[in-house]
Amino acid sequence: MNVNHLKAFFEVAKAKSFTLGAKTLNVSQPTLSMQVKFLEKRFGVPLIKRNKKTFELTEEGNIVFGQAEKIFSLIHELKKELENFETHNMIIGSTPYISNHVLPSVLLAIRERHSNVKVQIYTGLSQEVLDKVVDYEYQLAVIGRLPYPDNIVSIPILKKKLMFISKDDMGVRVSLKELVDYPIILPEPGSATRDYLIRQFATRNLTITNTIDCENPPAIQHMVELGMGGAFFHIFSIQREVEEGRFHMADIEEDLYLDYDLIFIKDRRSSKMVKIFTSTMKGLQHSFTK
Repeated sequence: MNVNHLKAFFEVAKAKSFTLGAKTLNVSQPTLSMQVKFLEKRFGVPLIKRNKKTFELTEEGNIVFGQAEKIFSLIHELKKELENFETHNMIIGSTPYISNHVLPSVLLAIRERHSNVKVQIYTGLSQEVLDKVVDYEYQLAVIGRLPYPDNIVSIPILKKKLMFISKDDMGVRVSLKELVDYPIILPEPGSATRDYLIRQFATRNLTITNTIDCENPPAIQHMVELGMGGAFFHIFSIQREVEEGRFHMADIEEDLYLDYDLIFIKDRRSSKMVKIFTSTMKGLQHSFTK
């Protein structure tokens, strides 16, 4: 059954007039009449007595009208419930770096303008978060750049330079070639940082020969502090530890920068929460590039 045909009949029956029904639905009267006839054909019964001077439904028409009234009442309540959820709930995915260093200022700005919005933040590896967005579990996310499926909208948000940290003092600058045989602690597979670093070595015909996989940034930093290897980090996620002398930091000769994107599925392009977050993020974007 075509819901539009049922709606056409419902509005005609409610107004007891094809003319008024057409005006309510903003369609022509012939179009409305055709839609009602399609519905009658679908049910195989007449719904309106057309040989009467006054508007009158058949017995079958009264049954259909009563059920249609319930259906459209439920649809109205459903829309209200979804709108209420959409208006008050923002579900965000991010990487630990973004969650710690970028999202707090964004969420503070959102709270100042939209105090009734409830925010839920979930963190994980970039690929894990992307999968959750694709599966409609997160409304939006900010992650390290990955290859995206066609149904994902991506907006570049920031680009951050990577530094190399180690217990050994490797000087002010170090090249990727010098790091080939050095033990390197990498995030687990699924991390945009890991994928990016492996590509950077590969494009220079270099292969990392001594790696350790670790699940989270604090654990990686602790392993570096224990002298188990070196790792790549953004400068202001490890600046305090460097100043405290817990490990050394070196610039990378090849100037490696990791890109981060705001992503959401195309079906959510008109979502109020996506629009609020996107506009807020763009408004603060200059502060993230410092």
